[in-house]
Amino acid sequence: VMQSMEGFFYQARSNLTGGSAPKLQKQWLSKVRVVDVTQPLLAPAISPKVFQEVSTALYKNLWLNVSYINRSGKQADYHVMPLGLAQQGSKLYLVCRFEGYDNERRLALHRIESAEASGLEFTVPEDFSLEQFDADGRFGFGEGKRIRLTFCIDKEAGYHLLESPLSTDQSVVERDNCYEITATVVDSGQLEWWLNGFGSNVWGVQKS
Repeated sequence: VMQSMEGFFYQARSNLTGGSAPKLQKQWLSKVRVVDVTQPLLAPAISPKVFQEVSTALYKNLWLNVSYINRSGKQADYHVMPLGLAQQGSKLYLVCRFEGYDNERRLALHRIESAEASGLEFTVPEDFSLEQFDADGRFGFGEGKRIRLTFCIDKEAGYHLLESPLSTDQSVVERDNCYEITATVVDSGQLEWWLNGFGSNVWGVQKS
């Protein structure tokens, strides 16, 4: 995508920083920045050939043949229906359906050793939505189950939750030494990691 749009970005940079550009316009790019909220990590290497084949199959609704190496180092070949591509942090994931199954899984692009777009088209399942897949917490190792979460958090560690709540129905009860937070969230591995990251500053966790 970046390669196909490079000409537009080049023209935009020239317009912003060219010799005839106003001084304030030249300064603008140095005044804005996106800042990571977690420890920055370099993106894992992805084969350009793999990315090209995956992108082609995704765009044209073509079945995709992949050779995939899982986290345990085991290699296997799959025939998959590519349904979506998402960036999570520094990594890219392909959301797909394996042949013979009716549920979605995600494959890390950097673990795809080889890929080939077939000439066989498929019809995108009507019951699939990448937006809903994300909303169900599937990128956070969840299965879409929503729970009512309650916990106590140290005031200093939890003050940011008053500004950036966990959900639209979040409620906060201020205690002498903590905030008692209650919110409806998706139960997932990512939620567990987030809670555990506060250590002893979070206690009394309840799920219902």
